Amino acid sequence: MKQERAGNLLRWVECFLVVAEVGHIGRAAETLGMSQPPLSQTIRRLECAVGETLFLRHARGVSLSPAGQAFLPRAQELMAARRRVLALSEDVALLDRSVRMLLPRSVPAAWVGNRLLSPGADFTGARWASAPSSEIVREVRGAPTAVGVVVAPIVTDELVALPVVAVAQDLVTTAVVEKPVSRRTLRRAVGPVLLTAPRTDGPAAHDVLAAELESLGVAARLKEVADPLQLAAEIRVARAAALVPHSTPGVDGIPLEDGVLPLRLRVLHHPDAEPAAREAASLLQTCLSRCGDGER
Repeated sequence: MKQERAGNLLRWVECFLVVAEVGHIGRAAETLGMSQPPLSQTIRRLECAVGETLFLRHARGVSLSPAGQAFLPRAQELMAARRRVLALSEDVALLDRSVRMLLPRSVPAAWVGNRLLSPGADFTGARWASAPSSEIVREVRGAPTAVGVVVAPIVTDELVALPVVAVAQDLVTTAVVEKPVSRRTLRRAVGPVLLTAPRTDGPAAHDVLAAELESLGVAARLKEVADPLQLAAEIRVARAAALVPHSTPGVDGIPLEDGVLPLRLRVLHHPDAEPAAREAASLLQTCLSRCGDGER
C-alpha cells in the first residue's frame, strides 16, 4: 500500500466491512448514513490502495473476490485493534481503581508466593510490586488504592496501621550448629558478617535489629545488601549469614529459637482507602497472621 493513499484507511476499511456484510452498495450506504456514489468511490480508493479488486459486481449486488476474501480477516483485525486503542481510557480507569500491593524488597518472593499468599486468598486484579519500606509508606500515603506491608518499626504518620505480626526467621549460615539456633549458640552461628537490607529501607527497623544483636552478644558486622542476586552470592561464595522468613522455599536455613530475631511486618493502608483496598489489607493481614511467629 502506498503511504500517501492510506490517510483515511480506517474509514475505508470500515466501509469495506459493511459492504462485505450487506452484499450491496446501496444498502451498505444506507447503513453508513451516506449516499451510494461516495461509498462506491471509497471502495475504489481502497482497491486502488491495496492494488487488488476486492468485490465482484453483479446484478444482485456485490460479493467478495478472492482478494477480498483474503483481505477480510486483515480488515477485521485492523478494526479490532482500533477498538482496543480507543478503549485505552477505560483500561486506564480500571487500572487506577485496581489495588496496588507493595511488599518489602527484602522479603523473598518465594516466601511470599509459597507462605504468605494462602490458597483461596482472592487478590484478583491486584498489582504486586516490591520496594523499600520507607518508599512503601510514601506510596501508600499518596494512594487510596495502595496497600503496603512494611518492616516494623517504622513511622507511619496518619496511615492506618494494622497490628504488627512477628514472623519466625531462619538463619542461613555455614556454621555447624544444633537446631534450632538458640540465644546461647547465636553468636557462633552468625559468624563475622550478617547480611541485612539497606538501612535506608527502614532506619528504625535496622537499628532495632542491631540493638537486638548486641543484646544477644552477637558482634557480627552488618553488611547492607539490596540486590537478591548479590545476597545469594554473598551467602554462597562469601559464606556470610543472613536471616530469611521461616520455611522460605529453596533456602536451607536453620530455624531460630522462638522469639529470637523475628521479622516484624505491618500492613498499612490510606485513611481514605478505597473499599477494595481496605478489603485487600484485611485479607493480607489474615494471611500474614497465619505466618506468625507461632506457626512452625
